[in-house]
Amino acid sequence: MTTRTTSSPGTALAAQVQRLSFTCGLLLLALAALSIAAIACGGSPDPSGGQSPDAIAQGEGEVSPILTNHTLAVGENRFSLMLVDQEDSPLLGADVHLRFFDLTGGEPLFKSEADTRFIRSELFVVDEQTGEETRLESSVGVYVTRVDFDTAGRWAVDISVTSDSRQLELIPLQFDVLEESPEPAVGDPAPASRQLTLADVADIAEIDSSFEPRPHMHDTTVADALATGRPVVVAFATPAFCESRTCGPVMKMVMDPLYEKYQDRAIFIHVEPFKLKELREGAGRIPVEAAQEWNLQTEPWIFVIDAQGRVAGKFEGIIAMDEVEDVLAQVLEG
Repeated sequence: MTTRTTSSPGTALAAQVQRLSFTCGLLLLALAALSIAAIACGGSPDPSGGQSPDAIAQGEGEVSPILTNHTLAVGENRFSLMLVDQEDSPLLGADVHLRFFDLTGGEPLFKSEADTRFIRSELFVVDEQTGEETRLESSVGVYVTRVDFDTAGRWAVDISVTSDSRQLELIPLQFDVLEESPEPAVGDPAPASRQLTLADVADIAEIDSSFEPRPHMHDTTVADALATGRPVVVAFATPAFCESRTCGPVMKMVMDPLYEKYQDRAIFIHVEPFKLKELREGAGRIPVEAAQEWNLQTEPWIFVIDAQGRVAGKFEGIIAMDEVEDVLAQVLEG
């Protein structure tokens, strides 16, 4: 639940704050109910703590930001946020410009600025028995850019929003940057996981909650794929049980068309991040070994891995096909 506070006099960075924490996972059930707000779950302000960034939006205005990254770390990041109005409805298709400040020295130090790209998504969960898609009634979307953080600690971003040709009040947001991300970073070796494949199960439903299942994405382990020396695209997603309702869209709108286009040049793998038997029996969301090895605490994720077995790109939550394709194309050309 989002709690707004009244702005106090002074600079934007000294205003009264509201606390938004995202440790529970990207968007969670709040999105599914269109109560689009963060759920506070005890993130850590310690930049070495390995937890998601505590995001603090300052003041009360027409629009509030929601940071949708589980973690941000030193190095290049795909920075992603949502904007919601005072009724917690998503603000879609605005022009958004970001200015980033390093706060680790006490005083704000301007570092970089960038325009964002808006990525729209229709959110749904797939019934694994009938294939029926249960959708939200309205669209959502994220504003995305690439940003390079050169130090761990507290950072801020000023969010400039133009909507319907009207400039909205500047929105300040503070967040934490970690020394290292818990999941593999760009440039890291990809974990050589040996997840269950078709050869290990009697029924593909044991390892795939999709309707229809994708057997062509369950016929090799990550470890065996890495050993081929070919590029690999790995999606950790659970279409039938995704709390954020972004897994189904990511598989349908990103992984499927990329597979159709590049199946002869790259290996595509789908990993269910949770044990499906336990999920179906109501035992809860128990991570599979591969999700633990990759240290993933949200879903969905897509990783592009180059021919040397290193992560070339990583994408979380709402994802556009072409941003993954751009990285894959660079890997294939290399």
